[in-house]
Amino acid sequence: MPNFPLSPARQLGNMLFVSGQIGQQNGQLVSDDITGQTIKALANVTEILQQHGLSLENVIDVTAFLTDQADYDSFNEAYRNAFNEPFPSRTTVTVKSLPLGAKVELKIVAEKQ
Repeated sequence: MPNFPLSPARQLGNMLFVSGQIGQQNGQLVSDDITGQTIKALANVTEILQQHGLSLENVIDVTAFLTDQADYDSFNEAYRNAFNEPFPSRTTVTVKSLPLGAKVELKIVAEKQ
């Protein structure tokens, strides 16, 4: 990923705030479709969480940015496969564009217990 002026994650107390992640590897999108990009974005989130001793089980809030509301059902299917109940709280917003032309970006808040 290009050298943007941001931290992949910041911790405050027992909370970890993960910067938005897209379905990219080495600065290139891994797929043209929402499912592949969602799976990779979640894998990128998982990698950052693991660096802090956490997993997707620790995620309490997700903000999802989609560039096409028509992708909502496919996004939900990939998302549902990554998380267990009780699911994190979530806000989904449709936006005009995302970095690298991505279809989805995920911003995560996790809690160390």
